[in-house]
Amino acid sequence: MKLNKWISALLSFIIFIVPVANAQQATSNQPEKKHVVMLLWRGVTNAEKGFMDYLSARVNVEFIILNADRNKDKLKEYIRTIDSYHPDLIYTFGTTISRELLGTYEHPSKFEQTHDIPVVFNVVTDPVGSKLIPKTGERHRDFTGVSHIVPLPVQFKAISQLKGVRSIGIIYNPLEHNSILTAKKMMALASQFKMNVYLYPLGLIKNQPNLGSLDHIVTKMKENHIDLAYLPPDSYIIANGKAVVQKLQSANIPTFSATETPIRKYDALFGVVSRYYNAGQFAAYKAEQILDNKRNVSKIPIDSLSQYSYIVNMEAAKQLDYYPPVSILKISELVGNKN
Repeated sequence: MKLNKWISALLSFIIFIVPVANAQQATSNQPEKKHVVMLLWRGVTNAEKGFMDYLSARVNVEFIILNADRNKDKLKEYIRTIDSYHPDLIYTFGTTISRELLGTYEHPSKFEQTHDIPVVFNVVTDPVGSKLIPKTGERHRDFTGVSHIVPLPVQFKAISQLKGVRSIGIIYNPLEHNSILTAKKMMALASQFKMNVYLYPLGLIKNQPNLGSLDHIVTKMKENHIDLAYLPPDSYIIANGKAVVQKLQSANIPTFSATETPIRKYDALFGVVSRYYNAGQFAAYKAEQILDNKRNVSKIPIDSLSQYSYIVNMEAAKQLDYYPPVSILKISELVGNKN
């Protein structure tokens, strides 16, 4: 009788410990969770949605979102304390944040000199012009990334197909490095496409861009007989796209945008763009190679997207009574048609 009780107790013990052992084995087979810190300038955009959707489907990952909300002091504090988040990889949005974190190839940042955390940047207009990398493309730094801007000659070619456009006015935030680079490159290309390009930087108050200067800018554009306003890949212009586009188009000045948000959300007329969501997915593909496949980040190329989208806002076309030619319409995504 005692023997039977002993056997029964032993079986109960075995039944109890087997599930625990199986649970421990299952846990050990699960890949280690990776921590990705996302340094953002103006909140979560479609670029970050694409990045997180792609990466979370392939890697066991936790995202830590740090939004500077266009505040450089806040950004610097995030960078100063970034080690506390124990990142396996850092994602940066845009030129401003990428340069603040990494510095330039001539003058690397303190972070770059003291850390070996891999970085993947996204939505950087011009990695060479912003001096993240030299013209030779050679680099030995712990980052890679994606540039999202359609080459300016492609944009100029699209603009040159618009009827009656000979003068382009570029409106931009003079505090954004990538916007200045774009403006200078547009000026340099103007004669090649037989266009006149004028620059209209926003006014500043206490070293901050002033939307109140829009009235003066629109007046100057009318005086200069501007046929088309160009909206560069400028975070301030994009964030304030509704006010900018409405002011320009109420003066009967059509708008061409280098990014998709002003066209989709704020009724800018036309643009040739790389989609933010696709750029985010491409950046995530690079992050996956680092986190999952253990590739050396400096060996992963910095790339631009090779596919572009033509987008025409039909609501804007109706308001302006100005339509791109059929050759553009038939290859474009048509948005904003509220009928």
